[in-house]
Amino acid sequence: MKTFTFSPIALLLSLPAVFTMPITVSPRAASKLLPCSKVNVIEQGTAPWSLQRISGTAPVTQNGRPTDELSYKYRYTELDDGEGVEVYIVDTGIDTEHPEFGRRARNAISTFNDDLEENSGHGTQIAGAIGSLHYGVAKNVSLIGIKVFSPLFDSKNSTALIANITSGVESAILMHNARKAAKGFKGSIMNLGFGFPKELFDAAGNSDALKKMLEKAIQSGMHVTVAAGDRKRDACTDFPAGYVKDIPGLIVVGATDVFDKRLETADFGPCIDLHAPGGNIVSTTLRGVNGGVKVDSGTFLSAALVTGVIAGEMGKNINLRTDPVGMKRLIKDKALKGILGGVEAGGDLLVYTGMPGNPIEEFV
Repeated sequence: MKTFTFSPIALLLSLPAVFTMPITVSPRAASKLLPCSKVNVIEQGTAPWSLQRISGTAPVTQNGRPTDELSYKYRYTELDDGEGVEVYIVDTGIDTEHPEFGRRARNAISTFNDDLEENSGHGTQIAGAIGSLHYGVAKNVSLIGIKVFSPLFDSKNSTALIANITSGVESAILMHNARKAAKGFKGSIMNLGFGFPKELFDAAGNSDALKKMLEKAIQSGMHVTVAAGDRKRDACTDFPAGYVKDIPGLIVVGATDVFDKRLETADFGPCIDLHAPGGNIVSTTLRGVNGGVKVDSGTFLSAALVTGVIAGEMGKNINLRTDPVGMKRLIKDKALKGILGGVEAGGDLLVYTGMPGNPIEEFV
């Protein structure tokens, strides 16, 4: 894996270029037509392969480049940056001082009696894939950490673990409800980048508590993305992904590699709604680790990419901002169909932002 270092000068030199192009917005994709026929389209030439894949219809052409190289192209419009959208990341917290987040990240709640500090990096990876400057989909989204995991926590205590997660989800719902009437509110997304086997929930004896809380989140108008799981088994046997059978508003995300095949370690099956890139994904991590950048794989990163896509759609679809079921339908309708390998058992869709055409690759 390559070693990355953060440089303010390099950051300025690699900022995305801006140009304009005609964009057609269908009546089904927006509540009203855009006031003009042209919007700014931004092309980032220093993107991870994952961002290029979700913003074009064509497979990624590596041409000898490794998947951790930041030389791929990501195209998006000013309407896709997620401004005004709040994403609640129920995980380990966020390294809020990371320069990739500007001033858009904060830690709001911890279910532990601590100082909210992120000391794992997992939540920061998720935040980076959702909305960091270089590695994120929605580059102006607000990122809110809900800390429910800690390296010091005994994960074998299943009852306490599920109670922690349930409490974190409830906190996110309360903040979402408090924000609904605020000026500039564009919607809320809850990101759950984890999964546990059914056996753990059975041992806890209180699995219904989390299920009921997630139902409450959907009913309140929150969009909820869930990692399918990374145990190479039926996602219906990992939770919270398995709850989609009873809570159809959840969006369960599987993972693919650069060749548009299901990631070998990823869960599969009918509980998966769609897939997103999840193999060798470059994202942020704790500032003191490898220059604050990490390459990793898993459905937790795939779910984060879909969260970013939803955040972008909220800028264009006012009528779907508090309609999780309608947003899920839109995301699945826009997804690329029939192109993935190894996903025959379910979720044969690849998330797609809907940008027309494909980035023009120039190889030396």
